[in-house]
Amino acid sequence: MLGFTKALVCGVGLLALSACTGGSNVPNGLPNSTSADNTSASQLLSPDPKGEVIGSGNVRVALLVPSTIPGGAAAVAKELRNGAALAMQDFGSGRVQLVVKDIKGQAAEAQNKANEAIGEGASLVLGPLFAANVSAASGITLPANVVTLSFSTDTSVARRGVYLFSYTPQEDTKRIISYAGSLGRRSIAAFLPNNAEGILRERVLREMAGKNGLLLNILKYDRTPAGVEKIVSEGAGIVQTSDSIYVPEGGPIPNLILAGLKRNGAKISEKTILGSGNWESVKTSDPVVAGAYYLGRDTSKFNEFAGRYQTKFGSRPSVQAALAYDAMTLAAEFIRLKGNAKTAFSPQTFENPNGFQGVNGAFRIRSDGTTQRGLAIYQIRGGKGTLAEPAISRFSRLGG
Repeated sequence: MLGFTKALVCGVGLLALSACTGGSNVPNGLPNSTSADNTSASQLLSPDPKGEVIGSGNVRVALLVPSTIPGGAAAVAKELRNGAALAMQDFGSGRVQLVVKDIKGQAAEAQNKANEAIGEGASLVLGPLFAANVSAASGITLPANVVTLSFSTDTSVARRGVYLFSYTPQEDTKRIISYAGSLGRRSIAAFLPNNAEGILRERVLREMAGKNGLLLNILKYDRTPAGVEKIVSEGAGIVQTSDSIYVPEGGPIPNLILAGLKRNGAKISEKTILGSGNWESVKTSDPVVAGAYYLGRDTSKFNEFAGRYQTKFGSRPSVQAALAYDAMTLAAEFIRLKGNAKTAFSPQTFENPNGFQGVNGAFRIRSDGTTQRGLAIYQIRGGKGTLAEPAISRFSRLGG
């Protein structure tokens, strides 16, 4: 999961999502459509749905989250619930009814709750979080022609009608390596973990190297102190032959790898250091990462959202809360504009090629089930990330 954690600014300071109108811009504002049917058609909803019920609209949306799973995922589930609830407060309570269902992180439970939600009349499903749960739930939602906006980053479960509303390692990798190319960098030593995310990033790196003539050295490591120590010892010489060092993991790993390389004689100050969206969790005050470039979200709208979230829930939100807020706001605004769930929640509506604006910046949903997002480039200067290249604010109708 990436470390990143979504626009008419109303008189009361709330943020609403916007579909694009006219050209390729992604404007800060909703379409002012006087022809929209703002009275939602009645849905066949069962009374007393199972789960936490938020709002009283006659269009039902289900949120499938692992609320009672052991470990950190329960905290993520809480943020997803809170983000969606805040969007309901802002835009959806009179139009939409949100039903939060605990799937406990289990594929069988995800399938059961998806089936339950469809039976209760849900017209849209938000979640799940884990790929196996998305796969299980989509076995119910796809045959029922109910769109899913999931929060998994595993593109193997993405397809039309089962959209990943998250940031993915593939998009992240393409953006930072393309930026390095614009700086004239042609050889990269990439330190990747021995896990699923490392495999995805390696695939993208090799594809980009083949297309663009980059010299690429992949160094894989186990995510243990011994594994990191081993790879920096082996990689110090390889780094000397590269003009760039790519370390996409977050937390303490980049600092440990770069300090280890330096300790083993690599002149990392002469190299371009590249990070990822995970670097929001990196200690940027450490001199070993000074000058490094990494990806980040467009925070121009996020900070206002974060302040309101903290006031309501007592903690600062991560990307997950913001993504759930955007997903729920998107649902409410589609109902406002389209008037009925069948039209509002069709694949054609979600796949607007012009994209949308949210609290994390511009994004658009593709027909292959992935979401393209505007990503900014930051450089660490004076111990903190400073904007080096802004995120895109518009999309080409024909491609990326």
